[in-house]
Amino acid sequence: MWSWIIIVLGLVASGYFTDVHSESNLQAIVCPIIFAILIITTLIKASLLSSGLSSSRSGTNGTSFLGGGGFLGGDSGSSGGDCSGGGGDC
Repeated sequence: MWSWIIIVLGLVASGYFTDVHSESNLQAIVCPIIFAILIITTLIKASLLSSGLSSSRSGTNGTSFLGGGGFLGGDSGSSGGDCSGGGGDC
């Protein structure tokens, strides 16, 4: 949600300050470039959102980064037998 707010505010600000006939490099070059980058970012985010890829950070089926056996989640051992100690096979 915050990324959409930042993108919209950036689009409004860069669109407001864009003046391609200005003597200022900021208004004539930088603001139009920022505006174009934000438009492209908006199109990419909208296409990812419509395909359902933007909602999940990692894993599958919308599991989060910290839970559900992910990178920092639980279930990280073997499911059968004790592998520590006296020469057991794992």
